[in-house]
Amino acid sequence: MMKRFWGASAVITGVAACLAPLAAGADSSSVYSRATWISGDLVDAAAELDRLRGPARYTALRRIWAQWDTARPDHVEEALLNASSNPSLSPALVAYSKTFINLARRRRGDIAGAQRRFAELGYVNRWLVVGPFDNEGKAGFDLNFEPETQFAEAMTPGRGFSGKGRVVRWREAPHSFELGKLNLSRLLRPYRHACAFATSFVRGTNKATIPVSLWVGSAGAVKVYWNGEAVLKDPVERGHDFGRRARQVSLHSGYNNLTLKICVANKKPQISVRIGSRNGAVLGDLKFSTELPASVESGKLVSAISSRATTRRPSSAARGAPLDEFERRVQRKKPRAADLEAFSRYLTLTRGDDETTHLARNLAQRAVALEETGPRLLLAAKHSEDRNVASVWLSRAEPKLQGRRERVEWLLAQAAWHASGLSPDSAFGLYQQVLAIDPENIVAIAQRSKMLKQAGLRQSATAILQRALDRQPESGRLLELYSSSLSALGRDTEALEIANRRSAFDTPDLSFVSSRIDLALSRRNDEQVSRWVSRLLSISPNSQWAHGVAARAYRAQGASDRAVASYEQALRLAPDDVGTLRKLGDLEGSLAHPDEQLRRLRRILELRPQAKEVRQYLDHLEPQSARLDESYAHEPARFLKDRNATAEGQSQRTLLKLSVTQVFPNGLASNFTQVVFQPLSASAAAVARQYAFRYQADRQRVQLRGARVFRADGSIDQAIESGEGAADNPALRMYTSDRTFVVSFPRLEAGDVVELKYRIDDVAARNEFGDYFGEVVPFGSSEPVGHAEHVLITPAARKLYVDVVGLPKMKRDTDKRGKLNIERFVVKGLAAQAPEPAMPPWPEVLGFVHISTFANYQEMGHWYWGLAKDQFDLDEDTRKLATSLGVGKTTTTEKVRAVYNWVVQNTRYVALEFGIHGFKPRRCVQTVARGWGDCKDKATVIVSLLRALGIDSTIVILRANQGGDFRSKVSSLAAFNHAIAYVPELDLYLDGTAEYTGMSELPAMDRGALALLVNGGNSKLTHLPKITSTPDEVRRKLRLRLRADRSAALDIEYAVTGTHASWWRRRYSASSSKKQRLAEYVTGEFPGFEVRGTPRTQGLNDIDRSVSVKLRGRLNRFARSEGSGVLSLSLTPSLRLTPRFASLSKRKLPVALPTPGTQATESELELPPGMKFLSVPAASAKTSPFGNYEMVVRQSEKSVTVSTSLQLTVDRIAPEQYAAWRQFCATFDSAVDQRVRIQQ
Repeated sequence: MMKRFWGASAVITGVAACLAPLAAGADSSSVYSRATWISGDLVDAAAELDRLRGPARYTALRRIWAQWDTARPDHVEEALLNASSNPSLSPALVAYSKTFINLARRRRGDIAGAQRRFAELGYVNRWLVVGPFDNEGKAGFDLNFEPETQFAEAMTPGRGFSGKGRVVRWREAPHSFELGKLNLSRLLRPYRHACAFATSFVRGTNKATIPVSLWVGSAGAVKVYWNGEAVLKDPVERGHDFGRRARQVSLHSGYNNLTLKICVANKKPQISVRIGSRNGAVLGDLKFSTELPASVESGKLVSAISSRATTRRPSSAARGAPLDEFERRVQRKKPRAADLEAFSRYLTLTRGDDETTHLARNLAQRAVALEETGPRLLLAAKHSEDRNVASVWLSRAEPKLQGRRERVEWLLAQAAWHASGLSPDSAFGLYQQVLAIDPENIVAIAQRSKMLKQAGLRQSATAILQRALDRQPESGRLLELYSSSLSALGRDTEALEIANRRSAFDTPDLSFVSSRIDLALSRRNDEQVSRWVSRLLSISPNSQWAHGVAARAYRAQGASDRAVASYEQALRLAPDDVGTLRKLGDLEGSLAHPDEQLRRLRRILELRPQAKEVRQYLDHLEPQSARLDESYAHEPARFLKDRNATAEGQSQRTLLKLSVTQVFPNGLASNFTQVVFQPLSASAAAVARQYAFRYQADRQRVQLRGARVFRADGSIDQAIESGEGAADNPALRMYTSDRTFVVSFPRLEAGDVVELKYRIDDVAARNEFGDYFGEVVPFGSSEPVGHAEHVLITPAARKLYVDVVGLPKMKRDTDKRGKLNIERFVVKGLAAQAPEPAMPPWPEVLGFVHISTFANYQEMGHWYWGLAKDQFDLDEDTRKLATSLGVGKTTTTEKVRAVYNWVVQNTRYVALEFGIHGFKPRRCVQTVARGWGDCKDKATVIVSLLRALGIDSTIVILRANQGGDFRSKVSSLAAFNHAIAYVPELDLYLDGTAEYTGMSELPAMDRGALALLVNGGNSKLTHLPKITSTPDEVRRKLRLRLRADRSAALDIEYAVTGTHASWWRRRYSASSSKKQRLAEYVTGEFPGFEVRGTPRTQGLNDIDRSVSVKLRGRLNRFARSEGSGVLSLSLTPSLRLTPRFASLSKRKLPVALPTPGTQATESELELPPGMKFLSVPAASAKTSPFGNYEMVVRQSEKSVTVSTSLQLTVDRIAPEQYAAWRQFCATFDSAVDQRVRIQQ
């Protein structure tokens, strides 16, 4: 809360002096003056610094600094100065407080003084940088890039390294990065999903070797090398804070090599290093260099140290670094609740939490579990992702509150909770309660003003801010809010005055300076423009954005040369910044500098070849011949010569199928397609009026390059229509970024030739899969193809692996054109592949060319693990869930069953396959919290929960059977379309999407499928088993009691186990429709069946039990009359193999059979009085390589029982086995065709 005190600022020499009236018991409401006020939160933070011990003091110092925008800046600076002279603080904490004093000086406008003081503290301020290197899937941190292997070598000027999509080189960072840290996001493009290196050569004044400490801060995962030795590795991607970790090293005589490797996914990479004495005190007298002689000297030192590696003293953690100290304390067997709480608050204040494990949340919850207090419960509520959970924490906190400060924090938390819900207006009263306790609470004031604005009461909102500012005239936050509110009311002059008040004692916000520049430009005040531009560049000299603002201002003034110079200065910071290159290119064009403009545009295409608009603009400025990929298109004369060939019984044929793929260095690509087809019948012509293809709408663009219809009379028709639609499948709850593009032609006649040309270009700013590229190009179809061709264009420096499968007549040639490799794959005269009944899926039958970045599945598995590994995180709630699932379970099987059952029963299958999440699973915690996910998400949850229970498991990506087998030696993601989990200890595969399938009932679509066990990167390719521990059986028992009127009473029992059980559960588990659906099912084989009574079922709602169904009913007409009082009926199953699987006399393709298993029927028939048997089926049996069947007949005078069983043991019949298979089918069908004949 905020408290006010009498006194003049001239006599306030520190925060302690401001505390005197309150210490004397003065009423805070009576000690207020506009002349002097002090923030109660600042007072509390300063007192907390004196009260706490250990690393918690870092949190207190951070709390002091956090008051900068709300308290008076001079009070904050005074509090930091007092801290720096506090004798009870360690040298490291003193240096930490002085760091923030320097930042305060910078905020107060003393930039030169701040730079000098940072150097005096020992912060490294000279850096060489190189990057970016690839870090897709966070795989770069564990890879050794070239700069990590060359410490003993002197740096060679201009030497290139293989970076992220292009060659990168060492360069010196501008000296403007002298305020303690190096912001690499301003130097590298791209900087996201990338790694970079920063090197400085350090020299001390002592000739002897002395121990020193490195105090490292980073935004991103960091690895620190000192003279070639990795002394620190922190793989967690955090926000930046100064000196998070520290290591002791030896500073040798001469120049020592300090190199940092920083890797990020989505953060802006930043680093800071302070070199201090052994205990962290300021060392002084250090020299940092980036010169070549220093590099040579450093290389010699590293070589000398390496040669005597046996005597090298290992580095160790320096005492006092906050992260190291906190980790040491919370890793004790019995950590203190206070340490857990302090660690959580430190991570929160410094943005140091691990986003994958939510350590701050877990620490807060652990602290609450040890000892509940109001502040700890509020901290746990703050970190809760689930609103319901947060509400529980807040409710538990209320009775634990002590004092006005905790009450205010609780009310603010409650207000924030309500504001984020369905009734945000209810927060208004809570903020009013806060102000009743603490009238100067800036959070409450700001939120009430915001809510009044949203309600349209802008004058009232402004009045609230004005009254608050009267009481707190130097609160930067209030000044900013009040200025913004005045601007919204159109009171610009007053708004400017308020903004100037703030800038008088605090560095203004960059957006504010930019707005002042715009205002000065609109007023044509060149002097003001120059003043504000100079102010902007002095505040942020190393910002691309600031230089861009300056360039636009200069251009508006007509100072084109200064505008160009400003853009060039921005490019010196980040030479590969595409946005700056485009703006500079546009400027050069407007200045009639075509050569410079073209040079900039060509550079953009080198950096981002998929920049479609730039390429089109460049083609407009500099007309060229056809694009390289489109130059392979066939002219009409080449394909029209074949239009009059004989039809040979085909209804349609493809004269030309050409595709050209150009792969860029970053793995993105463009594809050009030319297809020419000819309908040969009226029906085919009607169908061929529409041609459809798919593309990824979120990262690709489609462009039609030509569509023509060549009529039989020689005319050419080019009138077409096109459209597109979503390719989602709501029936399967699957939604993707795929869209179907449809081209509609005018009315076609048999014999017309249709030509279509289109291209699909990747237009994403980056390749979400790193530099991965993979595609499968099918050749052939169910119609003949005259000329099939695929052209692959790749950078010469990029290695791709190619496998040609099922195309023995393919011709393949390779060419090199400049820096490009061009490979052509051509097949002429591809015969039509006629479809056959029960054939395998088309992808398994047709030949194809497979192209990939990966040479083998081990490489791909390692890469995929890097992409997915962070998604297997667990928070405290998910760990508790795992623990609860394991309660009372003693065996691995029981624990696995508990986890599997929970996942399939508590997470619905919903697939949102957008962007990278078509292959990358979502976080386990996220899927558990929201209760739905796709196959990858569910597999991730299963694996994560099992690991939490100590059970080894892995995610498995596989090719479900709907796509057929995949026979390529090359590996790529294109082969896979599903994901499950695997438990090695039980040799058990678990498909979390099979919501009605038991743990050991692997779904049919997974049986025998090609699979890659990821195994934490140590991947293994395999095929899933075709037979599981649970037999796949459908057994049926019929008891028929025939009556004289040819009706019959029928009792039926079904027993289903294995893969078929899920179908029964899915269809019949609902009690409301169970009876009706079962009757419909039986009626399919026994027309007129009427169910009597209630069916008795088992296992329909329990996936751990086999399915059992018992029905009783009546058949009105069962026996068929053959005349002369003779009746006949069938007691065998209705299944016939020949019509389904052996209808052709010969085959060219394999027969695809259902999952191997057993079907058995036992039928018992009882005759009424007066009837007798004339004949019954003859017993029969046969065994073959494909399986076996047996029919057993037992007869008495009035009853007969026919037992038939069929067991198939294979799922494919090769063409050379087809004759024997067909004979087996005929034998089985002949046996089950026998009927029972009865004499009435």
